[in-house]
Amino acid sequence: MRSKFVETPVNPFDITSLESQTLMKLFNETTSYAQTIRIEEVVGGRSHKGRVAHPATTIGLTLGNPTIQFSGSLNKEERIEAIGHELTHLLLVYRFGMGLIGLRTPHHQNPQEVFNFCMNMSKDWTYLLGQVVNTAHHLILVDYLREEYGIESGFHCRFLDHNFRILANETSSDKESLVAKGLIAFEYEKLIGGIDKIINTTHQPETFRKAYDSAGKHFAKYSLISIPTSESYEADILSFLEDLGYRKQDFIFFQPAVSNTVPDNEDSMRH
Repeated sequence: MRSKFVETPVNPFDITSLESQTLMKLFNETTSYAQTIRIEEVVGGRSHKGRVAHPATTIGLTLGNPTIQFSGSLNKEERIEAIGHELTHLLLVYRFGMGLIGLRTPHHQNPQEVFNFCMNMSKDWTYLLGQVVNTAHHLILVDYLREEYGIESGFHCRFLDHNFRILANETSSDKESLVAKGLIAFEYEKLIGGIDKIINTTHQPETFRKAYDSAGKHFAKYSLISIPTSESYEADILSFLEDLGYRKQDFIFFQPAVSNTVPDNEDSMRH
């Protein structure tokens, strides 16, 4: 559910035009938990550092206005996969309680906590925390789509393979990028396999190795037949972050509500 589309225009999209009974079944299941879900087609898109731009994303979650946006360049089958992928992300949030995580806002009467919070704001928390949720979701999502709805995730896996091959050759120095890279490497190994053909995980910076190993310790058990409770999911994520040297008390989980208002496209959540 990851990156935000940055180009306009966006056009409302009628999901029935795809003539996919399985996708409609998934849409109906998801809207039974989150009634107001918009779908929009985005004209254009932008790649980052040679990577393919994310084909779909969900925005407005923290405002209670979930809106799925997908690239207008996708063909029919890719649209079904991409929209189905996003709908399953929403299902994991609203039905199974695998919600979002963010930084906890400090109490204004505690100067030290406010200072620590401000110092932390320079870090790319959106990227890191979004990737934590993404990885946890994807370990369940791929099998869920295939087993429950007969929708494959070949498009997602090709996207993951292409972008990780580029990411593997990039040099990251900040801690948050290295943690996210370790998470993506773990996801690659679980969903595609053969990670050692792309990157030597044992010869990476210590932060990468810790993230890769900790992800295996906390998330390897996640699957369609082993969907965690909301409490276990939150405990696993906090323990993962603690393994990387972060403080558990600096984070908070929230389950976004659903409103009946028109979505505000200022807010974004990733895929």
